[in-house]
Amino acid sequence: MKNNDLVQVVEDVEEFYKAVSKNVKKLRKKHKFTQLDFSANIGFNSVSFYCECENNKNGKHFNLLHVVRIAKYLNVDINEIVKY
Repeated sequence: MKNNDLVQVVEDVEEFYKAVSKNVKKLRKKHKFTQLDFSANIGFNSVSFYCECENNKNGKHFNLLHVVRIAKYLNVDINEIVKY
């Protein structure tokens, strides 16, 4: 995939953030983690901030560092998180 292809794939940034949040939530539940335990284990200082990211509320979303930490902690390919 060329860089231009990637830009065309993610035309709606908000929809992309929603998809990432949905994927994280699904993976967290699949591994049977509570939001509290999961957020602490991936380095979030605030469970409420994590919850806002996971639910895509108040303009909060996961950043690249969050996605890398989540993938590493769950031992999943990063593509499982960012698939759109």
